[in-house]
Amino acid sequence: MKFPGKRKSKHYFPVNARDPLLQQFQPENETSAAWVVGIDQTLVDIEAKVDDEFIERYGLSAGHSLVIEDDVAEALYQELKQKNLITHQFAGGTIGNTMHNYSVLADDRSVLLGVMCSNIEIGSYAYRYLCNTSSRTDLNYLQGVDGPIGRCFTLIGESGERTFAISPGHMNQLRAESIPEDVIAGASALVLTSYLVRCKPGEPMPEATMKPLSTRRNITYRWC
Repeated sequence: MKFPGKRKSKHYFPVNARDPLLQQFQPENETSAAWVVGIDQTLVDIEAKVDDEFIERYGLSAGHSLVIEDDVAEALYQELKQKNLITHQFAGGTIGNTMHNYSVLADDRSVLLGVMCSNIEIGSYAYRYLCNTSSRTDLNYLQGVDGPIGRCFTLIGESGERTFAISPGHMNQLRAESIPEDVIAGASALVLTSYLVRCKPGEPMPEATMKPLSTRRNITYRWC
């Protein structure tokens, strides 16, 4: 797939390029402005160091990945916070990370569509998601939800073994009406993931995912 934007920095040695000191004085063609759009299941990667008793108490299987209910995830998260066991909280998600990386490399606009907690506490996982995403990634179109976004816990045990606990939260509650047609119409590319259409019956994410493909058939799209 061709890089759909203006790459500001070349991360290799340009042996046949013009002098970069001269290039910076050449005016850019503003009419070539473009952005990419991505739809994602917004989730946060939360890493913590715990003992074996912690893993057993929450019914997890050491070294494996399990899906947990929202109430279990909330209790787990609150205990990690109270005991100061959290080491990192990263913005996760395949498409969210892709939009972030695009904006960093191109120094250009990308737009992320998904959900975000309506009420955000300073220092919370949702707060960290916003803080750790490039300022060139437009998050203004995220749909607010009354509840948690997705959370993926990486629990590092006493032996160093990693146990994963995944809580979907409200990450699949993106509605079709939250997909802005004008943003889709002006985009140079649309980036999707097949996880978006693998949801529980009744969840609106699959319909929201397919809306851009039905409203603008000539857009370049990529499934990840």
